[in-house]
Amino acid sequence: MADDNQDDGVGDADDVSEVDPDETADEDDQGDETTGEMGNTGSILPIQALSNLDSLYGLREIGREALCWQLSSAKPGNGVEQIRDQSTDTYWQSDGVSQPHLIQVHFQRRVAISHICLYLDFNLDESYTPKNISVQVGMTTQDLVPAIFAASIVELNEPVGWCIIPLTSPPDPLDDEDIITESGLPRSRRIVRTHLIQIEICSMHQNGRDTHVRQVQLYGPRSTMNKIQNESLDGISNAAEIKKRSRDDEFSTISMSQFSVLR
Repeated sequence: MADDNQDDGVGDADDVSEVDPDETADEDDQGDETTGEMGNTGSILPIQALSNLDSLYGLREIGREALCWQLSSAKPGNGVEQIRDQSTDTYWQSDGVSQPHLIQVHFQRRVAISHICLYLDFNLDESYTPKNISVQVGMTTQDLVPAIFAASIVELNEPVGWCIIPLTSPPDPLDDEDIITESGLPRSRRIVRTHLIQIEICSMHQNGRDTHVRQVQLYGPRSTMNKIQNESLDGISNAAEIKKRSRDDEFSTISMSQFSVLR
């Protein structure tokens, strides 16, 4: 009996020694996959909070032009009005178990947008503070695409202040000049134009469930009509050229009823 027990013990040890290399290899593979996903500098965009929006001088806030703002969920008294009231003392608080939490902004016409600005305060909100965010744009919720070229996730580290997220569409393959960033990836100069903006709050600090966002502002270039008018005063006298530039820069949609009339 003693021999049998010893044999069984040795057998068990042999079994463990045979399985361990495979398990270690699997763990290594999993570690490599994680490193491959998270280690890709093109997939994560770290953003540092700023105390003000002075860096956006020359742009205009276009959130007031939206047809409507929608939230995936909200506590009573902590909804859309609170993120648009120009006060950092109020906030939107989500009211749902499922993640991500969503902010959707719908526009009646196609608009040009360059930056999304979120005011967050980790010192006050702690586990409610967003940590990972993604942004999509499109015509409807059915055709959304990433709004940050070469980055799928925005990463925030205990932010206190304005988090300014730059938006860029994929570069035009016909462009002759490529701009290469420090990470070795091409950078797009093309501005995002869209009817719908969706901000996804994917996770919170300290594994929080609900989120607090204190302010949301959307910025884009100023109206090109003013630029055209100024150029016309500086020497552009060709009315047809001014009209053509105005038409190319409007990016407004036309309903089917209007199309039948204009035809």
